[in-house]
Amino acid sequence: MSNDGYILIVEDSETQARQLESILKPLGYGISIAYTAKDALDFLKRQKPVLVIADILMPEMDGYQLCKMIKGDDRLMDIPVILLTQLSDPKEVIKGLESGADDFISKPYNVELLISRIQTILNIKKREDIINKKLNILVVEDSPTQAEQLKYMLEECGYTVTTALNGKEGLETARRIKPTLIIADILMPVMDGYAMTSEIRKDESLKKTPIILITSLQDKKDIVRKASVIADGFFTKPYDEQYLQAKIKFLISGMNGENKGKELNGLDVTFGGEHYNINSNRRQILTFLLSTYENAVQQNQDLIMMHRELQLINEQLEGKVRERTEELQASEGNFRSLAENANDSIMIVTDKGKFAYVNRRLLDMTGYSGEELLKMNIFDLIHPNFCEAARERFGERIDGTVPIGHSEIAIVKKNRNSLLAEATCSRTFWHGQPAVIGLLRDISERKRRVDEFIKLEKLESLGILAGGIAHDFNNFLTGILGNISLAKKKCKPDDIIYKLLSDSEKASQGAKSLTYQLLTFAKGGTPVRKTISIIKLLRDDVEFACRGSNVKCSLNIPDDLWPVDIDEGQINQVIYNIVINAGHAMSEGGTVELSAENINAYADNRYFVKEGKYVKIAISDTGSGISEENLNKIFDPYFTTKKTGSGLGLASAYSIIKNHDGYISVESKVGKGTTFYIYLPKSQSEAAVIKEHEEGLVYGEGKILVMDDEEILRTAAGMILGELGYSADFARDGKEAIKLYKKAKDSGEPFNAVLMDLTIPAGMGGKEAIKELIKIDPDIRAIVCSGYSNDPIMSEYKDYGFSAAIVKPYNIDELSRTINEVVKGKGSE
Repeated sequence: MSNDGYILIVEDSETQARQLESILKPLGYGISIAYTAKDALDFLKRQKPVLVIADILMPEMDGYQLCKMIKGDDRLMDIPVILLTQLSDPKEVIKGLESGADDFISKPYNVELLISRIQTILNIKKREDIINKKLNILVVEDSPTQAEQLKYMLEECGYTVTTALNGKEGLETARRIKPTLIIADILMPVMDGYAMTSEIRKDESLKKTPIILITSLQDKKDIVRKASVIADGFFTKPYDEQYLQAKIKFLISGMNGENKGKELNGLDVTFGGEHYNINSNRRQILTFLLSTYENAVQQNQDLIMMHRELQLINEQLEGKVRERTEELQASEGNFRSLAENANDSIMIVTDKGKFAYVNRRLLDMTGYSGEELLKMNIFDLIHPNFCEAARERFGERIDGTVPIGHSEIAIVKKNRNSLLAEATCSRTFWHGQPAVIGLLRDISERKRRVDEFIKLEKLESLGILAGGIAHDFNNFLTGILGNISLAKKKCKPDDIIYKLLSDSEKASQGAKSLTYQLLTFAKGGTPVRKTISIIKLLRDDVEFACRGSNVKCSLNIPDDLWPVDIDEGQINQVIYNIVINAGHAMSEGGTVELSAENINAYADNRYFVKEGKYVKIAISDTGSGISEENLNKIFDPYFTTKKTGSGLGLASAYSIIKNHDGYISVESKVGKGTTFYIYLPKSQSEAAVIKEHEEGLVYGEGKILVMDDEEILRTAAGMILGELGYSADFARDGKEAIKLYKKAKDSGEPFNAVLMDLTIPAGMGGKEAIKELIKIDPDIRAIVCSGYSNDPIMSEYKDYGFSAAIVKPYNIDELSRTINEVVKGKGSE
């Protein structure tokens, strides 16, 4: 028999691991062995097994923690996990349920029972996978980032996922595909989640479809009341992915009546003075109860045998005393073994605050030796800011007024660095005297991740605001640049006014670069690519960044540099940021060198780019350099060594180059300087490349329809088109544009091209209007224009029926080339 996939065995005992391997091989699966939980996690990053069998007691990380990490990972959570242990404490079973394990088998195990359990779990998994593949979930979310995250998570769970960007599109999609379940954001443009849900409830074919609503608003009282009336589930961002997945399974199974009258809540359990929350399903709980019963039977048999033995031992008093002594020694040994191998720091402190016992993990955490700690007082380890509260809680434990408690404290290590720890302390006795047994867990990394998440939430909110500002700002810049371009055409190049206008134009281009950066932070900056020669862009960026500073620039750029497919604004931002950073690194002055060359990259190259042809750009400075410690962090969000830096410049540069299918790296030596390397793929397009000597106005003739809600932009566009030889008509929104286009076509004097703004506040924009215009004229030649380049339409304009896209603010040269290409029929090639 042969099966697909691997079974992963996680066991720190090589003997027991090999024994398990020999038992499982006949099942026909491949077998992989990991001797630590860390090795298991490394394996799971590379490969996804069909089953994980893990020992509970392992060094560094036990089986419970490993199981929690597996079940907490979207990609791995559907992998069944069986836990193995020699322990018989019922708490271990509760912990197994809490960790999300699928089965629990005690050692020594019965081989036939083990194989039967494994086959049962794998058969259940196969049936669930088959069912999940038939289930289609519709995700309605206006944030592409969050929609993609939801889609990835659901597809990892085996569901088929369809997405929509707003309530209206979601309603249309639901009527078309009849999804099994719908997940929708509440706050969306065009139609919000409430309105969409109400419409679905009115539709006979959809009204029974389960709907889950999601919102990021903090004041949830009224929202929850309203959502509970029309929806089957309600979540606030950030939500627990495991709970969301459980809710989805609950609602889907409830469609068949399985969950009628039930609630989807974790089961709160208090056992042995400890609190647990169990979210395991019915099958998992039943499996664990059966395991517990089998263990109890085995324990009962052991007790019977022990009783017989004690009867024999009781005949001789000396033997009984000796047996008792051995048991006490074994108990102490077990405690020490568990404590020494625990993943948390464990200590026993006397009523005087002196350490009576410390485990190995506490030594690792603090940097002190055991001898040093046993001479110290517990309060020597606690940060002064936490000492007063810690003394009060310690007294409560010793006198028994509050026998157990949890808190967060700062621990001062031997090297005087601090870490944040979660402390759990309870009252005990040591040699007959009151004492405190404490457990410390380092939560510094967890707190750092929480802070990172809060920063990301703030960044997303800032991004939405930045995107709106950039859109409006680009509209203003379009009018400014358009009028400057026209004014320059009225002056001679040697005129002082021409020079002043040129300087104003460059300043406006600098503002344009700033809006590109805002847009990049807003939604990730989807590139709107064009095939160009990058020579002039590199020269202009370096010279502009160095202007007015004490830094010199040196350029080495060949004339035969290959063309590339790039978003000029975004690449401009990358080069500008790197050169500005280089200038900051040379506060006393220096030289920035930029060189470029054509290269062929091979599969074994050291920069990990795909094999192919690239334009390689190197930017070097003679500054102070970057330390090796910081070199690995410079592309991380928020990392900065500047007092006023945001830590976003190089992070956005990395994102931009990656979105261009390129690569960026850095080399640096302290005191020697820094060099950044950028690799951009050579263009595969056969279209004509706009080279430096080809720039300038391209004149033409014909009728152009301009649609924009801003009068200043309509006026500027009309004057530019007139200067270029075209005649122009104007529309304020999509409805007016459709009317004018149809009228012109019916009259026999159709428009040669249409220039349309993508979005019109409170009106029909280009996205909606192009659909109607294509019905009137399937061969329409339309150009989409927007100051918000992150919209998918701007990068995939052809998929929406447009012939070309132009990003605001544009100048007269850009507009002349784009109009000319579209009118001549080259825009959609």
